[in-house]
Amino acid sequence: MAKFQPVKGMRDFWPGEMVRRQFVLDIMRNVAEKWGFLPMDTPALESFELLAAKGGGGEEIKKEIYYFKDQGQRELGLRFDLTVPTARVIASKLDLPLPFKRYQTGKVWRYDNPQALRWREFTQMDFDIFGSDKPESDAEIVSLACCCFDALGFEDFTIKLNNRKIIEGYIESVGIRDISEVFRSIDKLDKIGEEGVQKELLGKLKDKEKIKKILDFIKIKGRPEEVLKQSKQVLTNKIAKDGLDNLEKIFNKIKVFGFDKSVTIDFSLVRGLNYYTGSVFEVAISGGKVSLGGGGRYDKMIEQFGGKPTPAVGIGLGFERIVEIMIQNNMIEVEAPIKVFVVSVSESTKDKTIEVCQRLRREGIAADFDVSGKNFSAQLKSANSKSIPWVIIVGEQEVKENKIKLKDMVCGEEKTASIEELVRFLKK
Repeated sequence: MAKFQPVKGMRDFWPGEMVRRQFVLDIMRNVAEKWGFLPMDTPALESFELLAAKGGGGEEIKKEIYYFKDQGQRELGLRFDLTVPTARVIASKLDLPLPFKRYQTGKVWRYDNPQALRWREFTQMDFDIFGSDKPESDAEIVSLACCCFDALGFEDFTIKLNNRKIIEGYIESVGIRDISEVFRSIDKLDKIGEEGVQKELLGKLKDKEKIKKILDFIKIKGRPEEVLKQSKQVLTNKIAKDGLDNLEKIFNKIKVFGFDKSVTIDFSLVRGLNYYTGSVFEVAISGGKVSLGGGGRYDKMIEQFGGKPTPAVGIGLGFERIVEIMIQNNMIEVEAPIKVFVVSVSESTKDKTIEVCQRLRREGIAADFDVSGKNFSAQLKSANSKSIPWVIIVGEQEVKENKIKLKDMVCGEEKTASIEELVRFLKK
């Protein structure tokens, strides 16, 4: 074993892996830009004051992130998501034309226990709209996520949809004041199950009857039309009714976008982060068992970070899980990143080899050649080990005749032609 290994929960990626990751990323970027979202980026490091700010992670976040002090004794942390740093930027940009749509991809860090499809360093892809509190913006974020998963080739994904005000109002109607504690327990439903949530709530609330009502209520899920109709007859609390009304408006707009068949309503969905203020959503596959991303509305964060009141809504997609699942299901088809390897037969043809390689590159054809002095057979072996589909052989006779030889590394066929003819052939 090598002396040094990656830090626990972090990974190295070889070129073959990076090509597949880039394939997925390019599809998602392409969709975002077609929908009018603009790219941006933020630093990996942020002040701990920002990361712990109300609406961010809170002081307790220190145990869940990479926290440290720099040489100037400033408290810092690696970003745990892309939303909080972006909100800082929006808060400082007083003249930003609104609404503003942004997408961002980047690494984030969380001090979780590494397990299947979960790492301490991972990549997220975020889409956000700042400056609109209309249901159209929530619906566009959900629909954009659907469009991404369609483009990636997923056929069985579902977007779970809810509004935190619905469960907040219902909890209030059964006589419970500490709503945030209930939210934290409900958010663990997928991890610890109904029995675990019930046990945790009993320790907090000491009231079996109220807990039963809450657990029965959050079991409501299914097709939006049915759930909305059923809920209107059950909910009497004003906060809950307002949340349900907003949820219905969002769903009706998703219908207009054409993605309503991919949406279900799930009252157990609350999203654990404290900064969500209304709608919440989560992308899931395998019958809802595997989450591939989530988000919601966070209308208070910009103001809490010192900016003017600015409504916001967004979603973060779990890039790592998406890539892993696509690989497992053979959903990624990529060509070799290097199309041609130019082989020099002898020392006297090396300069011509470089000239040919440069010509191919100028023509937009990805090409490479040996820079280490390998002999002819070793160069061919190197091309084969990199799965490069074509080899151009530059020999002394070919140089004299102003011809070069092209070899198909899959079937072994060869053809000799001018560089111009081979360029046209390779560009087909």
